[in-house]
Amino acid sequence: MMLLEKIAKDFSDGRQIRRVLFPTDLECQAGELMVLSGPSGSGKTTLLSIMGLVLSPSEGRMFLNDQEVTILSDEEAATIRLQNFGFVFQQAMLIDGVTILENILLSFAIQGSRPPADKKKKAVELLKTLGLEGTANMQPRLLSGGMKQRASIARALIKDPSILLCDEPTSALDAESGQVVMNILKRIAIEENRVVVVVSHDARVFPFADRLIKLENGMIVSDTRESYSEKKAYSQ
Repeated sequence: MMLLEKIAKDFSDGRQIRRVLFPTDLECQAGELMVLSGPSGSGKTTLLSIMGLVLSPSEGRMFLNDQEVTILSDEEAATIRLQNFGFVFQQAMLIDGVTILENILLSFAIQGSRPPADKKKKAVELLKTLGLEGTANMQPRLLSGGMKQRASIARALIKDPSILLCDEPTSALDAESGQVVMNILKRIAIEENRVVVVVSHDARVFPFADRLIKLENGMIVSDTRESYSEKKAYSQ
């Protein structure tokens, strides 16, 4: 569980301070897909960045499984982020010149370690689960946009994060590919009991949300949650 209490964020250009996110309370539960929507400048990406411990809030407190993470040092926060979070971005950000399998295991190389054998096996299993069987040794340039985005989801899941944060994961995709990606994220939330948060201004994403939160001018203006019976029916 993730809990935000009166989280706010200010930015300064050196001359004046501008508040981009006003005090916000938010509780994120495992097993639901939460969508943060709103126009550009509404604060949704700032909120997602704070949730992912990429930005520090100017005010407020944030808890992860009852541990306050807003008081941690940068190094401690980075460790928590590495252990608990997976990230999916608007662009798949796969590296050309290395295989899809190597892209998925990239986080181990960045840390200067070799991926354990069980992680290589898991990467292949993830590709199969995401409909990418047979692509492990292919170059990213040979995959469609939707396939690349699914590969980026596999990369985000390789360390088994409890929280998956997605920033506009469908905006660069056609309708069919976007639907495939959202069905995958929905299944990850419900069947794997993870916290899944999606930032999107794409109205095609909204029907997949168990909870749709709309922001305007740095404030939450609406928050709706799907009923338990509807959610249960989807997972059956």
